Amino acid sequence: MPRDSQPDGRGQDRGAASPTILVVAGEASGDLHGASLIGAMRDIEPGIKVFGVGGGRMRHAGAELLYDMRHLAVVGITEVVRHLGDIRKALRSLTDAAAERRVDAVVLIDYPDFNLMLARRLRRSLPQVPIAYYISPQVWAWRSGRVKTMAALADLLLVILPFEKDLYATTGLRVEFVGHPLLDVVELGSDRAEFGERHGVPPKDTWIGLLPGSRRVEVERHLPPMLKAAAGLMQRVGRPRFLVPVSASVDVELYRKLQSADPHLVEHVHLIEDDYYASLEHCSAAVVCSGTATLEAALADTPMVVVYRTSWLTYNLAKSLVRVRDIALVNLIAGRRAVPELVQGEVTGPRIADELITLLNKHARRDAVLAALAEVRERLGEPGASARAARAILDLAGSAAAAAQPRAGGPAP
Repeated sequence: MPRDSQPDGRGQDRGAASPTILVVAGEASGDLHGASLIGAMRDIEPGIKVFGVGGGRMRHAGAELLYDMRHLAVVGITEVVRHLGDIRKALRSLTDAAAERRVDAVVLIDYPDFNLMLARRLRRSLPQVPIAYYISPQVWAWRSGRVKTMAALADLLLVILPFEKDLYATTGLRVEFVGHPLLDVVELGSDRAEFGERHGVPPKDTWIGLLPGSRRVEVERHLPPMLKAAAGLMQRVGRPRFLVPVSASVDVELYRKLQSADPHLVEHVHLIEDDYYASLEHCSAAVVCSGTATLEAALADTPMVVVYRTSWLTYNLAKSLVRVRDIALVNLIAGRRAVPELVQGEVTGPRIADELITLLNKHARRDAVLAALAEVRERLGEPGASARAARAILDLAGSAAAAAQPRAGGPAP
């Protein structure tokens, strides 16, 4: 339950006034889910004021961004250390802004390396302000000690995977499974011919997706071996075309620079801006950076090879802490190695190319992957996650409009 309110006008002492909420998302997926959440909160409470950290989607949804997530989107231990000065400055600024604007609630979306530090500062400086954490850190995979940390820092945890609620059962933390917000935002059903005409991709060719990740460091690490795999597939696949969706949090010039490394490949590689889901659903297969993109590929019914590599130090430290065999969300939800995974030194052009060829040409293997993706889609629950999360957060913030609405049912487990 929320901490007791203090008689200074913050928390739930604002009467009928529309609440002010700090929302912090540090990655492309968080920006996406944050924008959906803000839109759902505005449907209930049109006068709500939102500020914080995010990207273009959250800005478009009406959030005032004190920091663009591109300046804070770091991943891994070594990357955090290099950017520690910027991170500390942002933590101070956000804490000060929360006090000055007398926020009614804080919403932290995933991004635990930054958001848990912010939660500690806010709990010390503004103990009366309730904190909602939307999208749990992956405590089921590694750093299970964060379960106790979350219970100490948050008032409400909104989880999006069906097995996550049980992980917090003994902590006393209020936890709600709201379903996966991707079900509200993934738009499919576009016309392949129209898409091909827009982006100069011949519709009758074989389309293969290359999704290196949403952060600059991920693009730098994953796109070069993906492009080497593409070069290796030129003689093994009939008329291949490689679609690379451009992340909003990464400068397109980085993609162009990496694309130009192999002049013979350039005309077969297409950088796709602002057409993400359409590019996914029309690919015969894709190689995907581990993370939310694997679920997006599952929703698009696109067979995939999952890859991930990080710095040597981060990998070796993480290896001693990881508690699961698989890293891909689709495999964790399926409960088995449903799609192939390549990690660290395995992320090479030849290995990626071989796995893609299997998905393209081995019909039994492809059918098994497609069946597993259908299972994953079913286990993600029902649409409406953003609306359920919005209602819970506005309740926490003391919104009179939220309290007046009838309680909606939860997602199917």
